[in-house]
Order: sequence, then structure tokens, then C-alpha cells
Amino acid sequence: MSTQNEIRERITAEIVAALEKGDLPPWRCPWGRSGPPANAASGRRYTGINTLLLQLHRQRLGLSSSRYATFNQWHDLGCRVKARPAHVPSGRWGCNVIFCKPVAKKPKDAEDGDQREGQYLVLRNFTVFSVDQVEGEAADRLRAETACHRTEFIDFAPAEHAIAATGADIRHGGEKACYRRPVAGCGGDYIQMPEKARFAEEKDYYQTVLHELAGHWTEHRLGWTGSYAEGELRAEMTACFAATDLGLPHGDRLNSTSYLAHWLGEMKADPRFIFRVTADASRATNFFLAFSRQQQDLPEEVAVA
Repeated sequence: MSTQNEIRERITAEIVAALEKGDLPPWRCPWGRSGPPANAASGRRYTGINTLLLQLHRQRLGLSSSRYATFNQWHDLGCRVKARPAHVPSGRWGCNVIFCKPVAKKPKDAEDGDQREGQYLVLRNFTVFSVDQVEGEAADRLRAETACHRTEFIDFAPAEHAIAATGADIRHGGEKACYRRPVAGCGGDYIQMPEKARFAEEKDYYQTVLHELAGHWTEHRLGWTGSYAEGELRAEMTACFAATDLGLPHGDRLNSTSYLAHWLGEMKADPRFIFRVTADASRATNFFLAFSRQQQDLPEEVAVA
């Protein structure tokens, strides 16, 4: 069984390899209208690092569905996982996701011998398969539902509703897209955006406004602290997570180019880095969506592993 550090290092190495290869960052999903990744059996959404792992899996194998389940879950649904094609290496047909389970322990203090309570996160690996890799009536129904979801999208009304529900001060005009943090005696706490007509496509406008709103506008409201470059990655991921949840295609404009080398360096130096940022991005997405949705419609918080 893999150790906790081995799991983190393996996942980080997979993400780093994809970015160094020049693949689309795994938090980007041009076909995001298929909805956020969720378990086909329970309906629960995958969050945090699993969002990236599933997207990498979809990119690598050219899959379109965002519904996944374990081998046994598909079996219980009356479906059969297809045999691994010859061109797919062994161990790469399914996607390894993780489950973070908090475990209470009483570690022995090295100095005084006292027993002190604490909580530790234990990571467990599970292999899941996309509905595109499965045969059976239940899988056919899920594929039909996903296809229907993609073709029904006409406008961006869900995004407008979610943005308006926050009550954020969004000002249009000028040449910059940015969030002005509140500064004592100097105002601030508003988002500056170019006029909508300045963007080549609507999806690019929404990707940008979600970056500033769901990403940066939420930072001090959630008490987030971190470096400027890490904040850009958090905002970039949050915008993509929110767009996927709202059924929006992702914009082509990447905010990541100038920070990619820094992010890769952080991932290589600390396997926990990508876990922390994706968990923060998931929390920011939930916070943003909570203004327009009932709490039960939101995914559960993900623990930082």
C-alpha cells in the first residue's frame, strides 16, 4: 500500500508532467458543459485534487463524460467496464482518485510522554471509470443525459444570476480586468472589467469575470492568505470550477502563462502545494455559488491533504 507522501508525490508528478508536456491545464475544460465531475452511483461531486485528476484522465483518453464510478459500483448498476484497449498502458485505463478521511489519534509527546489528541488525514486510493468506458443500460442513460445537458445550453443566464446574487460591485469600462481590494480610507472592494463587447467571445468575458469575482473577490472574505502567484493559480482554478458548475464553456484566454514556471517549481518542491490550492479553489467556488443556491445543492467541503 502506498504511503501518504507517495500518493501526494505521484499525483503531483502526474500534474507536473502534463503541464511540462504543454497539455491544457487540468483545471481547464473546454467541454465544461457536461457538468462538474460526479460519482455516477451516489451523485456526489468530486472536489479538490480529484477534479484535476479526472480532467487529466479525460484529456489523456479523449473522454467526454464527467460521470465516474468504481468497478464495483458499475457492477451494482448492472454495467460492465470495457476491457483495456491494447494502446492504453497497464494501470492507465482507470483513474486513481483519493479519499481523505480524518482520523483521530493520540500521539505520544516526545518530551513529556503525555497523550495529546489530534486529527490526521489518511489518504486512500480508489480507481474509477468514466461512463464512456462502460457498457450497460444505466451507462446509456447517463450518456444520453450528459449529451442532453450539453445541447440544451443556449445563453449564459445561469452565470448572470450567480454573479448578480453576490451583490458584488462590478464596474465596466477601461482597459483592465482586476479586483480592487478594500483599503482603509481609500475605498476599493470592486471589480473593474472592460465592456463586454470588447471580448472576442462571451465565454472569454465570463471566464475573466469569474476569475476576478469567484477567485479574487472571495479571498479576504474567506480569510485566505498566500503569495500573489499562488493567488493567481487559486483564482484561475476557481474560475474554471465555477464555469464548469454553471455549465459554461471555458474561455480560451489563459491567465496562467507568466506564472506557469513558478507553479511548476512549487509543485516539485512541495507535493502538498497542489492539494492545498485545489482545496482552496473548491471552497472559493462553493462560497461564490452559495449566494445563488441552496446549501444542499453544493458539494461538501474538501479537506486539505
